Amino acid sequence: MHLNAIADRTRTHRALLLFGLLGATLLSPVGSLAKLETWRQDTSAAFSKGRRERVVISDGGRVRLGQSSSPVGKLDVEHVWDLARTDQGVIFAATGDAGKVFRRESHDDASWELAFDASDSQAFALTVRADGHVFVGTGPTGQVIDVTDPKHPASRPDPGVQYIWDLAADAKGNIYAATGPTGQLWKLAPDSKWSLELDSKHAHLLCVAIAPDGTVFAGSDGEGLIYRVGPDGKTSVVYDAPQSEVRTLLIAPDGALFAGTATESGGGGGGGSGRASFLLSRDAAPPSGSSPDTSPAQTAAAPDTPTGPGARSGTTSTPSGGSASPRPSSPGDNAVYRIGPDGVPREIFHARALIYALAWQDDRLLIGTGPEGQLYEVRGLGEESAPIARLDNGQILSLLADPQGELFLGAGDPGVVVRLAPGSVARGTLTSDVHDSKLISRFGALTWQAKLPPGTSVAIQVRTGNLGEPDSTWSEWSAEQTDPANSRALVPTGRFVQYRAILSTRDPRVTPELRSVSLRYQTANLPPEITKIDVPDVSASEGTTRQTRLTLRWDVTDPNGDDLNHTLHVRKEGWPDWVRLGDEPLTSSSYEWDTTSMPAGIYRVRVTSTDRPSNNPADALSRDRESEPFVVDHEAPTVTATPRPSSVTVTLKDNLTRLVKAAYALDGGDWTPIFPEDGLFDTPCETIAITLPDLKPGTHVLVVRATDAAGNVGTGDALIEIPASTPARP
Repeated sequence: MHLNAIADRTRTHRALLLFGLLGATLLSPVGSLAKLETWRQDTSAAFSKGRRERVVISDGGRVRLGQSSSPVGKLDVEHVWDLARTDQGVIFAATGDAGKVFRRESHDDASWELAFDASDSQAFALTVRADGHVFVGTGPTGQVIDVTDPKHPASRPDPGVQYIWDLAADAKGNIYAATGPTGQLWKLAPDSKWSLELDSKHAHLLCVAIAPDGTVFAGSDGEGLIYRVGPDGKTSVVYDAPQSEVRTLLIAPDGALFAGTATESGGGGGGGSGRASFLLSRDAAPPSGSSPDTSPAQTAAAPDTPTGPGARSGTTSTPSGGSASPRPSSPGDNAVYRIGPDGVPREIFHARALIYALAWQDDRLLIGTGPEGQLYEVRGLGEESAPIARLDNGQILSLLADPQGELFLGAGDPGVVVRLAPGSVARGTLTSDVHDSKLISRFGALTWQAKLPPGTSVAIQVRTGNLGEPDSTWSEWSAEQTDPANSRALVPTGRFVQYRAILSTRDPRVTPELRSVSLRYQTANLPPEITKIDVPDVSASEGTTRQTRLTLRWDVTDPNGDDLNHTLHVRKEGWPDWVRLGDEPLTSSSYEWDTTSMPAGIYRVRVTSTDRPSNNPADALSRDRESEPFVVDHEAPTVTATPRPSSVTVTLKDNLTRLVKAAYALDGGDWTPIFPEDGLFDTPCETIAITLPDLKPGTHVLVVRATDAAGNVGTGDALIEIPASTPARP
């Protein structure tokens, strides 16, 4: 109980000292400081932990101003599957789940007007022919309709076609249709005649694109193949993607083909991975020319889950129009591939998202994805990509680049058309995540690196607090610092810190580019903490070797991570003061003590640890701790042997440790082990009775040897006189 009480008082004293130091630090400037630290952010992963407002972060760790976006009118639809624009600037939108096509004039105050109301539930695809006519492809009866002709003439490639997933028109007025569920590519000639161009082995061809020379490309589900149909009609496979579904194709101005995939997590081959949940099975297909009374596509999807070609909706529909249990989307790792004129494919973008749409604008590739509604840009040959917009809608299903620099996005869940204005917004902010300096700190130099075209600027603000989540107890934001090479964080001391970067431009054609932020700080210097001292317990040994070298160990940490030195002192019970062990400070947390130069007795060791190696002498702090009592024993046990008429009584005694074994030898013979009456050597004092055998008359010598737990051996002896027997009288 006495030793435990000492340990409790030591811990309480240490806690009070630490509390007092922290309290004083909170109420006054930091006096004793530790080594200088730097908090630096210069990667996409670091910047992305913060909160963004009208800024974007590239995968190369560049923070730029974003672009402003706004909805274009109002559409009461679930999905905007496709967008198209005529040479006159009229925009058309193909929608679901009511199969309507809307049109909007080019002036700003124009509203959406109904251009066509299909009998099918889905208007999937749009294309504009060279003569200005706009065509729409539908499902689930697979029709292609001229929207701009007041009579809306419709035709169907084949009775087996149910879905027109995509349309594209060439310079000669031919329209190509990617269809399902038989995976065919059809051509509609200007004379309204259909011809089969490609009959694949897949259930669906989901996208089609036409090169300037008339070469047609089509992407499939199931195995993720990209087919090429040359002007001569010869068919070949351009690329076999690792993903199972090629969802969108785009021909860039330089003639390169871009392909985006939309495979769900775990999706493989087989023609079913990631398809629209409202697809009718082939066995349940409606007859040619009929219009089903109910459409599976009319089942609403759960929010934030993609639907439509190349995606899985929140509900699984049945041919009768009902729905099965909800099945949330889980996008896999998808990519955009560039296939150059040399035919070599190269991955230029990847994300854990479904890639629905591609567009080209201002020397950059734009990528619309789901189910998070993210719009990305890729510059160069994939050297850098960045998210540039995020919609509240779950999927960006279509993209339309306007010659004036605007970008229109068709989205789903619910359906909306969003305009992304050209150029950058005037101002945006990046508020970093909270950095924990671990201890109360003083913050100083604030630097950053940025590319600043004329008319742009970056300013940094800082705030601090002592709670991990910023609240009213935190400091106010500091004044804006505008010199990237010579600024200071003018904030109170605190444990937690956060910065806010303000990006601005007076010219929407250019944007500042923040590349790194660094903040230097010094934490309050706190003393080391000695949490435990391990001292040897020689009484636990079995006396096999002498315990002359004792190993002392201690556990010590420093809150600041400083380098430490240690000194040891020992004191024997009864000594007035401590005696130092060794002349030089120790750097390790253990010590081999040769006790032969010290008297035996009960000792304590005191460990003193200091952070002087990492601090100025005036700032260095130290702590010490005393161990529990332990034994240093080089004294041999005492052995007393007292002869009796037919036995010898042996008394063994040790002043410091328990006895572990004993033996006797008679007249120089072999050693014979002896034991206490209870058979246990468990105390420093033992009494043993040795019964002697019948001895011959004369003098005999008995030697007894005893060993204590520290390995010390003591001996004692006794002379035993056996008188000669007296002859009997006659």
